[in-house]
Amino acid sequence: MLDILAKIYDDGGRLVGVRYALFEGDPKFVTGVELRFESVSAVFRAVADDDTLAVSLGTLKPEPDETLVDAGNSAPWAECLGLDICWAWQLTNRQGYADGSRLQFSMPGEESRAIVEFIVEASAIYIFVAALAARPNNSSNRSAG
Repeated sequence: MLDILAKIYDDGGRLVGVRYALFEGDPKFVTGVELRFESVSAVFRAVADDDTLAVSLGTLKPEPDETLVDAGNSAPWAECLGLDICWAWQLTNRQGYADGSRLQFSMPGEESRAIVEFIVEASAIYIFVAALAARPNNSSNRSAG
């Protein structure tokens, strides 16, 4: 997974489209996500055998029981379109399985504007939006109370 995340970080360019593979057309059962960038496309797939997240380069191809839908205009992707990946992580659960990924999007040279996480659970990809709760106070002026 890390080599694919590095590829979309290094070479992808701006996000231009997003598609989902839905199991039996159920919008709550996402089994695959295709992120189309200017120069490359990445496919994130739930692996049903062990509930891990597989990542590959290429186009999302539906399984016989899946329907493809455009998700680019829906949350959280509408906010991410036109942005680059500025950070990318592989997430590993307590059992040592790579079952997720975290992607941060921004304009080149700017702070992150959007943070999206994929986590596989029960053969489905759950998509989360992360937000900064508070910034650490870097000031050296602290008062004792």
